Amino acid sequence: MASKPKTTGAVVRKAAKSRRDLLSVSRPPLLVDGSDQEFRALVHDLMAFSHHLEACRDGFGARVGLTGVQYEIFMVVRAADVADEARRLGVSQVAERLHRSGAFITLEVNKLVAKKILKKSSDPSDGRRVILQLDTVGERIAQTLAPVQQQVNDVLFAYLDRARFKQLRALASALATSGDRASALVQYLVREADSHAA
Repeated sequence: MASKPKTTGAVVRKAAKSRRDLLSVSRPPLLVDGSDQEFRALVHDLMAFSHHLEACRDGFGARVGLTGVQYEIFMVVRAADVADEARRLGVSQVAERLHRSGAFITLEVNKLVAKKILKKSSDPSDGRRVILQLDTVGERIAQTLAPVQQQVNDVLFAYLDRARFKQLRALASALATSGDRASALVQYLVREADSHAA
């Protein structure tokens, strides 16, 4: 019976290099013992939680006849209304907060205005600027949704104590910003690949 050939150091190094080439991330802080398995698990957990967030968002919206995106816009404007009248927002601020294009937000805002959920007003400090506020229907929706939001969100974020909440709030904000850059990069790489394939 022939003996198996011995694996040389060069073959081992080549195999190790090929495994590194297949990693989905290269930054050392995101690798555990040279593996991206924990990173992949994190991404899958974040995706799962994202699906749950979207399901809850869409459910809140459906309860009052809004799409998920319209619900998000409504909530951003409502939060500014509740927090401080001086913080009332225009379309560009809502788009920035939701990481969406101004044109898209404008279309959805106009639908909400037509339903008397939002209203457009002139900014008292700058008559050229239009600000968004809750209209009569929007005020009623806010009161209708609050008990449902409290019940669902208390379950959705039950794991968080005050310290974890502060940490997650900071991390989520930072990840949203890096997400903008990553989205732009992947769109560029796809366009580049398409141009080479053409």
